[in-house]
Amino acid sequence: MRTDRNQLRFNQVLLTLLLPLAVLLDLPLLVYLLFLLMASQHTPWDLMVALKRALGIPARLVEEDPRPHRFARTLGAVFLGLASLFLLLGLKGVGYALALLVAFLAFINLAFGFCLGCFLYLHLRYARALFTGK
Repeated sequence: MRTDRNQLRFNQVLLTLLLPLAVLLDLPLLVYLLFLLMASQHTPWDLMVALKRALGIPARLVEEDPRPHRFARTLGAVFLGLASLFLLLGLKGVGYALALLVAFLAFINLAFGFCLGCFLYLHLRYARALFTGK
């Protein structure tokens, strides 16, 4: 299986830069937009991929299992979805805190190469194998 490393970096840069900007400028609409971009991987049209291509960023495919990265992106989308919900309910502190958590984890991955979602994915698979034998 193959993974586009430039796509992963693009996603991380986008989240690392735009989520803190949304908090600083009090732009909940930007959080909603990033949630839609992140969640679009579960549709036939992945908007993050389309945006990367529109900006002319080439793919850098490597032989690597994409499932941990998809799981991590799904977790990011879930947290941004929760952030969006809290922002819509007027709980800005909670909403922006969740958005900043996503930005922080994207930065950690970008700067240090540690993907918490990938780490969780691998440990959940290991736990599943222990309990089910699969």
